[in-house]
Parts: sequence; C-alpha cells; structure tokens
Amino acid sequence: MDVFELHDIRFSYADKTVIDGMSLSIPPGKFCGIVGPNGCGKTTVLDLLIRHKVPAAGSIVYQGKDLTKFSRKRLAMEIGLVPQDFYINFPFTAHEVVMMGRYPHIPRFNAPSAEDRQMVETIMAQTDVAGFKNRLVTALSGGERQRVVIARALAQDPAVLLLDEATSNLDINHSLKLLRVAAGGVKKKDKTVVAVMQDINLASMFCDYLIFMRHGQIVTHGATESVLTPDTIQDVFDVESQVFEDDFSGCRQVVFKN
Repeated sequence: MDVFELHDIRFSYADKTVIDGMSLSIPPGKFCGIVGPNGCGKTTVLDLLIRHKVPAAGSIVYQGKDLTKFSRKRLAMEIGLVPQDFYINFPFTAHEVVMMGRYPHIPRFNAPSAEDRQMVETIMAQTDVAGFKNRLVTALSGGERQRVVIARALAQDPAVLLLDEATSNLDINHSLKLLRVAAGGVKKKDKTVVAVMQDINLASMFCDYLIFMRHGQIVTHGATESVLTPDTIQDVFDVESQVFEDDFSGCRQVVFKN
C-alpha cells in the first residue's frame, strides 16, 4: 500500500493555479525528494499532505484512508513537518521546543515520561543541539534555531517526515548530519521521508525516489537512478547538464555549464 495517493489534485491561491490536476502515489519506506523550479508548487504539495491546506478538487488518501477522515491529533502523531520558515517569538529553551515534538504522544494533563525525556535527549545529541539545550531559541542563530526545529520533528517520531527545504540555511556539515539522521529512520525503522530540496546533488545523495515538478504538475517520478537524467533536467529546469556516477559520493551527480 502506498503511503499517499493523490488523485487529480487542484489548488489555487486566489486566481493563480498552483497545482493543476496532479495525480501521484508515494511509496512507503523511501526517502522521496521533490525537486523543481521556484513557484512550481512543491511546498503546496507538503501543505496538502499534512492538511494545512485543502485541495479545491481531487482527493488525498493516506495509508488507504481519505486524509480528511483523520483527526488532527492522529495526523500529529503520524506526520511531522519541518517548514521553510518557523518563527518562535516566545522565550522557550531549545530543550522545551524539542520536547514539544512529544506532545501528541503524551496523554492530556500528564508529564513527559522517562521514555519521552530519553528520546528528546537522544535526538538532541544526534542533531548536535544538546550543547545549547538550556538557551532560549530567541537567542539562537537562524541555523541553530532550524536545527532545533528539525530535532523537534524527529522527536515526534512520525511515520512520515515532511521536510520543506529544511537544510537550506544550514552549513554542509549540519545538512549532511541531519539528512543522515532522517535517512536512518527510513533504513532502520521503515519510515517515509518526503523532502522538498533545491540542491539536486544533495537530493541524489539521500533520495532513492525523486519527483520532478513543473508548473504545478508532475513531469516524472521514480527511482533516482531512472529519472535523474540530462533530459529530465532539461525538461524541468531548461538547462543543459551532464549526469554521471560519482565514485566518491557513491551516487549520481550533476554538473552544469556556466
């Protein structure tokens, strides 16, 4: 059974159509990347998957059941999202923010359990934010704050993790570390990641399934080694490229003409 099935989805902002008749199945246990030009609807797809937005037409099925049939609490337990921009204006500590990821799993009026606290500690260590656990998030740099937000989503332990350019303002060291943690959940726990990514080479390193979008529609999708080709890049981005198997990274990489 596919994790998500999108059937003839349409979505508009005012009079601008963003998603135009999209149909797509997202397989389970994969690290899926969504790539495409700016404004092609990538972020909107994630908002639709987590039900932050509702399609004007069409339907979305999650785990064999219409997405609208799930309660908000159940979706919070099942699906985690790291948005492009996440602002916290209240003086919470980094530890408190990461612990918020456990809230959907904690019974009402109960305190976090020893298991909740241990999970938060483990995730904070894996994401390299334990060093400022007691600092206020309002006092952190943009990159540090983003790592805390990613740690919060990982602490949620969702079956599906949605990443919306989650590492775009991180240095390469922390980008790689955090994507490895997400990929580890796919390989070791059979979780699913759906990530909007701008860096096509980084997407190739971590994604075993790629979805190419343009003008609110799917151009192609499938296993990375099958769809990451010069023809696809030409069709989607209108640029010339060469795609080759890179021995050092162990995956396909793309180079462009200047």
